Amino acid sequence: MRSILSIAFIFIATWSMALPNDADFRVITNFPKPADDASGVVGTAIPDGRFLVWNGDTVFLQREVGSGLFDPIAAGYSGDPGFVALNPAGDGVLLGAGFGDGTNANVYPFDFAAPQDFSPGNEIVVPSHFSGTFLNSSLVAFDRGDFGSPAEIIVLDLFSTARGERRVVTVIERPPSATRDTVITKPSGSFSASVSVHGGLLYVADAGNGQYKTFSVTDVVNAFNSSTTLAWSSGTDLGAPFDYPLGGVSGITPSGNLVMAGSGSIAEVDPSTEGIVDTIAPGGSSAFYGVVYNGVTGEPVAIEFPATFGDPLTFHATANGVASLPAAGWIALAVLLFAGAGLMVVALRGPRPHARRGLGRSG
Repeated sequence: MRSILSIAFIFIATWSMALPNDADFRVITNFPKPADDASGVVGTAIPDGRFLVWNGDTVFLQREVGSGLFDPIAAGYSGDPGFVALNPAGDGVLLGAGFGDGTNANVYPFDFAAPQDFSPGNEIVVPSHFSGTFLNSSLVAFDRGDFGSPAEIIVLDLFSTARGERRVVTVIERPPSATRDTVITKPSGSFSASVSVHGGLLYVADAGNGQYKTFSVTDVVNAFNSSTTLAWSSGTDLGAPFDYPLGGVSGITPSGNLVMAGSGSIAEVDPSTEGIVDTIAPGGSSAFYGVVYNGVTGEPVAIEFPATFGDPLTFHATANGVASLPAAGWIALAVLLFAGAGLMVVALRGPRPHARRGLGRSG
């Protein structure tokens, strides 16, 4: 039944490929919040259209497509969330713990079909990073820099010999990092942003200089294999500087357009024409946005960052993306109301006559 309902919901949701209108969004309070030591949350959609969200400790899975319930399915994956990337096979994700200690950070391969709480040895130590995406089944591209700037794109083979050695080291020895090579250098003054792969291209943004570039995934993989570096100028420009929000490509719509978040709005961009198809700013045009995008249903959860660091995040979603009150909640509420109404009637009417007679008997 779940699969039939999910397919029907996804069909309806993807009938229109554009981003929803601002008027369709409302503030939601039932989206997972950052863990105590985290500053944000990250997520993606798994192939059946449900959101998977990581808050810096716990991994949550949306109960049904469009549901407002997010069930905790695993815990102990600590770190300040940088990204969640679905692997090419669609049967697992990689959780990237961002800046870590400023030099190294953990990434966690995670099987959402058979979730397990974190246990030592499940992590892979990599350089600190801002975002990451799979190039193929084992290579991951990271956008990283010293606290975000200057930035570079590095590639790591997560399933290299280094990972196997790391699993058998003694606990008092610092685990070695996975294989690292810088494959793309960014210009002076550059900043990190979200990276994404689509249609054989790696989409990279330089938030400092306002540029988007694309690089052939084949060229990037070849650069990794040959330990060479691609110049920033060798990439193909996408639009002109500062044409789009500069948070990077955070998702791909069902029609193949790019979703970009950043200062002022979240934009949908057609990569073939480089034109902006639509923009949304559910919290106003002065806000800075991140987004958890569902590439299966086309539904975004807009994350509005506070003007004052440390203040709570604000989450915006449509009723189709994240329901305000799940159906189960309405049923439970109805049961409580019904039961309460019954108790109220009994209270107003008082005890039944035979009960009063029983209380009046003696001996």
